[in-house]
Amino acid sequence: MMTEATCRARLFLGSYVLLFVLLAIRFQEEPLEIGCGVIAAAGFLDMLWIVLHVSRQIAPDPIRVKEVTDAGPEVAGYIATYLLPFLTVPQPAGRDVAAYVVFLLITGLVYVRSEMTQVNPTLYILGRRVVAVTTDGGWSGHVVVRSSVRPGDIIHAVSLNPALRVQGRTRATEE
Repeated sequence: MMTEATCRARLFLGSYVLLFVLLAIRFQEEPLEIGCGVIAAAGFLDMLWIVLHVSRQIAPDPIRVKEVTDAGPEVAGYIATYLLPFLTVPQPAGRDVAAYVVFLLITGLVYVRSEMTQVNPTLYILGRRVVAVTTDGGWSGHVVVRSSVRPGDIIHAVSLNPALRVQGRTRATEE
């Protein structure tokens, strides 16, 4: 298990995979193209590891959902607000790159310390989403799921840390 901050930081990086792919395409300086491509690949592979590998390696525990909040509608706003501003400068100067880095650090801090964990376009690309749930047993946190979740549903989930779980695979839920 890893700390909640580590999990949220990894989800943050994963949520910006699309941005780094677009920047790698848009930037015209090779070091920036390569750097953005490497970050995009690392974030995407980490999201794959979280949603595929973890869910297969550990026996999932059943949890009964009492309340659920899905931030799916916020993903489109997130893309427009947090991704598009980066695409305006194809050849950024050093000051532009520094401003991008500071913006990403501040956004990362807010992401890790807030409920933005649920807004992750990369997980949607992978056919997953993050929902906030409260269980009948009183646990509250986030679960990476394959489909929509409603109160009363039972999810078989693997714990990454005390606040984040990933829907696991059981014989009844094999894709």
